[in-house]
Amino acid sequence: MRDLVGGKIAGPDFARAWLAARRRALDAGERLRERFDRVLTDVFYSLDGYAIDPTLRDPDDVTDEELVTEVRMALDHLDSLDLSRRHRGWSEGA
Repeated sequence: MRDLVGGKIAGPDFARAWLAARRRALDAGERLRERFDRVLTDVFYSLDGYAIDPTLRDPDDVTDEELVTEVRMALDHLDSLDLSRRHRGWSEGA
């Protein structure tokens, strides 16, 4: 996700890799906390509206720029969840 936002990989490459990784995790029975799962579900829905093959894109499909924006927002949410968890850990340990 950071590679997409950082411009290191293109949207289609990200979409293929992310969907394959998510499928492997689900097939392996991965369980996530609700808020974390919600963020990944949002990424999935963004990818669902994204045509990996640019020649097949319709005007209402998610664009590369919109995908980057959505993934950036997902990363921000994940970072805030991580900070929240760390803060709870610090306050509980104090």
